[in-house]
Amino acid sequence: MAKDKMHKFFDNQTMIIDNLRSIKSNLQEIEEISFFDPDESLYNEILALIDQAKGSDTSSDLAEVIQKAKVMEVKLDSWFAKEGIETLELSWPEL
Repeated sequence: MAKDKMHKFFDNQTMIIDNLRSIKSNLQEIEEISFFDPDESLYNEILALIDQAKGSDTSSDLAEVIQKAKVMEVKLDSWFAKEGIETLELSWPEL
């Protein structure tokens, strides 16, 4: 049973990191269109969240990353919406 929990944890961790990389790609796309993040604060925050997710040892650590990432996702989605670009909502693991 412990192996199943461990596999689920690593699957969730991988999914979160993949989602963060998608958010990073979206931000890079926005930056190519305009000067949305001129001080690179969001970009640096995404990189920090990726590192935090990679270093997470517990599901509660991952849940904290998810909360922060969802806020960032909403910010970027609202910017895309203002530009008339539709985006897909990312699927986050249930912890």
